[in-house]
Amino acid sequence: MKEEEWFQEKVRDQVGQMVRVRRRILSEETPFQRIEVFDTDQFGRVMALDGAINLAEKDEFIYHEMLAHVPMCVHPRVESLLVVGGGDGGVVREVLKHPVGRVDLVEIDQRVIEVTRRYFPEVSCGLDDPRVHIHIEDGTLFVQGAREAYDVIVVDSTDPIGVGASLYEETFYRHVFSALRSGGIVTTQTESPFFDQDIIKDLYPKLREVFPIVRTYLAPVPFYPGTLWSFAFCSKGVDPLADFNPSGTSVERIETYYYDSEVHRGAFIVPRCMRDVFDKP
Repeated sequence: MKEEEWFQEKVRDQVGQMVRVRRRILSEETPFQRIEVFDTDQFGRVMALDGAINLAEKDEFIYHEMLAHVPMCVHPRVESLLVVGGGDGGVVREVLKHPVGRVDLVEIDQRVIEVTRRYFPEVSCGLDDPRVHIHIEDGTLFVQGAREAYDVIVVDSTDPIGVGASLYEETFYRHVFSALRSGGIVTTQTESPFFDQDIIKDLYPKLREVFPIVRTYLAPVPFYPGTLWSFAFCSKGVDPLADFNPSGTSVERIETYYYDSEVHRGAFIVPRCMRDVFDKP
């Protein structure tokens, strides 16, 4: 009888999560990180980067919809958009549901794009859209050369280790601010409010040093550690609730599985037990 194989993700020194591997598909080292792809019974096909779950077929739509549609449904007219990271194409797939003119995707590791195109076609399906322009380079360097070029920027970063560490620095967000046009919005994932409070307490003061409006919103992503995941909405002056006008945007016309106008409003309700994590240094 074949011995069971389990994938184990270490979340903290004393905490981890495991899932049984039904079939291992890929395991390789790139110049930037280790990529693993495997099939599971509970979450479908999964991709892990450097030992951390990055993408799972069963729940990826929640994460990608919340990163993409929240800014797209607040900004009145998005002509040009930048995705930093996100080489799997999930955010690109979602933003293309809106009438956006141009989407730039900046991914440092070309193998992430190649792997997801082959093994996750339903996630990467938007990458060949003619509106999409792919740049294989460091996102921190790319934004330095952009000045008032984008209406929306989505930072789909990995954890703040290795290649993703620079995407959590204040310098990076100052360049992001400069790359946004007037009324511009940036959204970014900001880790688990249960396990990553040290990261959150370090990051949010940096965001508030740069942007006049910074708001936290939440969504459940079952296969991410702690299930509840946090995101930051930052802008040059647009508020995600006061300036949210569902009837004036494409909220009710886009095809989504998780996001809608009620979810949008509710996501910005942060439970009392977590408010100090996001609001205080």
